[in-house]
Amino acid sequence: MDRGSPLLFRQQLVAFFRRCDGSDNRAGTLHCDFIRLLSAGIEQPSSSGRESEMRIFVGSLLLLFVVATPLAAAECGAGGRCEIENGYYLAALPDDWDGKTSLSLVVYFHGWNASPEGSFRNKGMIRGATKRGAIFVAPFAQTGYWRQIGKGRAESGRDELAYVNAIMADIKRRWPIDDNKTMATGFSRGASMVWNVACYAGSLFHAYLPIAGGFWNSTPETCPGGPVNMRHIHGLTDRVVAYDTVGVYNSMSILDGMRLYRQINQCPATANATQKTERLECEIWSQCTSGKQLDLCTHPRGHSIRAEWVGEGLDWALSLPEK
Repeated sequence: MDRGSPLLFRQQLVAFFRRCDGSDNRAGTLHCDFIRLLSAGIEQPSSSGRESEMRIFVGSLLLLFVVATPLAAAECGAGGRCEIENGYYLAALPDDWDGKTSLSLVVYFHGWNASPEGSFRNKGMIRGATKRGAIFVAPFAQTGYWRQIGKGRAESGRDELAYVNAIMADIKRRWPIDDNKTMATGFSRGASMVWNVACYAGSLFHAYLPIAGGFWNSTPETCPGGPVNMRHIHGLTDRVVAYDTVGVYNSMSILDGMRLYRQINQCPATANATQKTERLECEIWSQCTSGKQLDLCTHPRGHSIRAEWVGEGLDWALSLPEK
């Protein structure tokens, strides 16, 4: 064996030690245990050169095993994927959760050609949920595209309603969720998914917060999911998903969708209250016969979402009467 082998081998161990001392979070416990044991063996004094060479040979095999073995994957809820049939989701939990107390839930449907991983780069949006005691969940859309659902409207491909039901069942299996503190939200095509889930499975969430997206291809004649709590946010100059007409990608008028829900929620034609914040102007229907509330909030900008709107939307959802 070449005289330089012990030095080279030790250099390789140093590189791996950097993974085990906290400076590189890719290291797994199993790998670090192997490396520490291996290092201790290499540093033992040897009575002969032959014995030293044998230790290095065995050590090299172990090091090869460590390199070839995949590093331990992060767990669901700790940065890793939560795998379910036909997809997965990412989840972020409140830092101060005690492991027992019931949690609020925010499920965020990403926009077209985006991803859960992309959604998780928006740290401000996630903190807006977790600092309010909610789990933030971002599901995966196949090919970056959420399909329309419902009889006569469903698009080919994955059954999105079954998929969302499976996500909710998996979340509730893993964590204690307060059904009166759940909210579905999303942006653009993800907001279209929010409208669809509300329309066809309204009781699945306590409240809905679509942002810059509505029904696609057609507005349903009715919604079998029944009355819902909904706050819609939209830019008056949105050129991607038009506010008051059919959009360039065949998105339906938001005003038509709100008109449908005023009928379903049994609301008066005119809002009974208004609210103005720094960036939003809202019309509020809080005196609907169904007991549910509708808000239509607009801003002067285009196709956009601000991180704080999700947290503020959760405040709104938590202020609503329980089921």
